[in-house]
Amino acid sequence: MEHPAAPTPSLKEMIDFITKMEPGSKKECTFILDVTSRFGRSMTTGVAHVYENDEAAATTVPNYVKDRHVRRGAHAEAAAAEPQVEEAAPEEESNEEESEEGA
Repeated sequence: MEHPAAPTPSLKEMIDFITKMEPGSKKECTFILDVTSRFGRSMTTGVAHVYENDEAAATTVPNYVKDRHVRRGAHAEAAAAEPQVEEAAPEEESNEEESEEGA
């Protein structure tokens, strides 16, 4: 993966890149096992495994690799959107309190 004028890509960015390269692959069934950045070059190489389904990945991928993907949020897209919804809720409550004080 070449990334000119950019830092080494995140785990999530690498998974997105791989799923675009491999037709029919799913993000939740793609695991990055090894990554090496080239010193002085904007190039990163590595080893990734793309599985057909969750069952195949569950029996093959080592637990430490699964844990790393969970910790770094590599497969979580919905989880990133949830905090934005939660942040809007306190603002609505404060607006209600202000309108009660003014009445």
